[in-house]
Amino acid sequence: MAKYTDLVSNLIDLIGGKQNVTNAWHCVTRLRFNLVDTNKVKIDEIKKTKGVMGAQFSGEQFQIIIGNEVSNVFDEVEEQLGTLSGETPSKEKSSLISTFMDTISGIFTPAMPALIGSGLLKGFLALVTTFGLMSIESTGYQVLNMIGDCAFYFMPFILAVSSARKFKTNEYLALCISGVLLYPTMVNGFNAQVAGEAVQALKLFGVLPIPYLNYSSSVIPIILATYLLKHVYQIVKKYMPAAISTMFTPMVTLLFVIPITLIVLGPIGTYIGGFLGQGISWLFKHAGFVAGGVIGATYPLLVMTGMHWAITPIMVNTFATLGYDNTMMPALLAATFAMAGATFGVFFKTKNEEMKQISLSSGISAILGITEPAMYGVTLKLKKPFYAAMVGGGASGVLFNLFDLKSFGMSMPGLIALAGYADSKNSLNLIIAIAGSLLAFILAFVVTFILGFKEDEETTTTTKTIDQGKQIALNASVAGNIVPVESLTDPTFSEQIMGYTVAINPTSSTITAPIAGEVVMIADTKHAIGLKGDDGLEVLVHLGIDTVELKGDGFTPYVSIGDHVSMGEKLMGMDIKAITEAGYDPVVLTIVTNSDDYLKILPVHEEDKVNETTQISVAIS
Repeated sequence: MAKYTDLVSNLIDLIGGKQNVTNAWHCVTRLRFNLVDTNKVKIDEIKKTKGVMGAQFSGEQFQIIIGNEVSNVFDEVEEQLGTLSGETPSKEKSSLISTFMDTISGIFTPAMPALIGSGLLKGFLALVTTFGLMSIESTGYQVLNMIGDCAFYFMPFILAVSSARKFKTNEYLALCISGVLLYPTMVNGFNAQVAGEAVQALKLFGVLPIPYLNYSSSVIPIILATYLLKHVYQIVKKYMPAAISTMFTPMVTLLFVIPITLIVLGPIGTYIGGFLGQGISWLFKHAGFVAGGVIGATYPLLVMTGMHWAITPIMVNTFATLGYDNTMMPALLAATFAMAGATFGVFFKTKNEEMKQISLSSGISAILGITEPAMYGVTLKLKKPFYAAMVGGGASGVLFNLFDLKSFGMSMPGLIALAGYADSKNSLNLIIAIAGSLLAFILAFVVTFILGFKEDEETTTTTKTIDQGKQIALNASVAGNIVPVESLTDPTFSEQIMGYTVAINPTSSTITAPIAGEVVMIADTKHAIGLKGDDGLEVLVHLGIDTVELKGDGFTPYVSIGDHVSMGEKLMGMDIKAITEAGYDPVVLTIVTNSDDYLKILPVHEEDKVNETTQISVAIS
């Protein structure tokens, strides 16, 4: 979309450019990237970019938290990235756990719209049949039930596509594998066995037995098979003569992969999935209140670290095995309403108008099931409301499991998902879901009020203390000649991503304070110094471009962190000659890093030449 063109262009530059991206996708609130070189990411600048709520590394992924507009932003990401390189990121620093999380996330994230859409419909069907609005025997119910069931029954097909994309192998060959798993011969054979009928045994070449198993709704078998497909396909293609590769490489690959899947990988994956489901069920059956409370309280932490993807296959498998989930989904529901309650607690308690707007919009999103804006935009920033959300989620998780709450629809945990708790055989199930959700919301809300929070922690930028309409002068940081910002070689500065910027080609080696205030930062490499003005203006004086590589050579600080300086007081000495001879641009940049706090910042000096007493700009609040 055109409105996101500049935002996406900036973000791609800040993650190292298109050539640094091997894979890109998104979930409900985040852009997710696999990168060639993570050292190229300018994460601090990304966090300061307008339209970005936060950024973090999670395993092998780099995630940029956008919020509710993420799908629209991703459309522009796809437009600008085009065809990706497909190179594999370096695994030098990757652990087995981070690789696993990245793989699960990459496979399930693209599939979630189908699962959520189908799961939500199943929830509404359960609701209307519970209240007698539709008969299970009616043809209308049968049609809607087919729509709700299709994504779960044909799970191998859905995961075949997303797994093939994640493993970068042929999607259509992966679909062929899933087609065999759900071929009528396999389905009918399994159903006949269950019914106690005599079934002719399947044997490959009359020797190798192939068990009849239920692969509908299965998760692990097709993922294992697609991973095998990737490697077999590459090997066959490597040794197959080019003249016949197009015809015979796919055939030979399928002849290897499908029998191995039916004989080995399919049964192994089925048994693993069964054991996982039984293990989780056992845990919740014997210590459900503990397990539910722990997951309800810590789920936000799982989201932050990306560990929540580890439980996604377990939830899917539980639904496939039992037809409902009485473990993870109720705990997630508790955590969601608790986060919403804490966020609305902030809304009613804060006196900061900006935070009121943020907490209201993100609180509504949380009630609907999307908690990241509330978590990253409100509760984590204020800390204590985050603790309140954990308290509410834990308490509600305990209640849900004590009453053996069941979810009959896999959907985004939130207000709409309550429909999935309607049970035609147990009307109390829906009542418990509603009561527990209210408990999580109210308890988190009340605890937020009791614990309180500091107003000065409410936003990432400094709270405005400047009188409306007041003008604040900004002087030159060094004597020299003003140069056009757009001519700078670094796009972060030339595009003024960090804020309003003035660039001066220095003729003096003395750097002075452009405002009066406190020294709040001096870079370890001494090439930058940050000031927090007495009037609220925040300024970063950046000495040269890429001079961080000099590791402090050529720079001499005259002040320390915590010092109060007057406008024009000496801050730093820089050896312009040494910096230039080392091959670096010595341009001095004066950047107002909280530019968004002001109505406008205007240049007031019309000549190129300036000195430390020259007023170059004025900030108007």
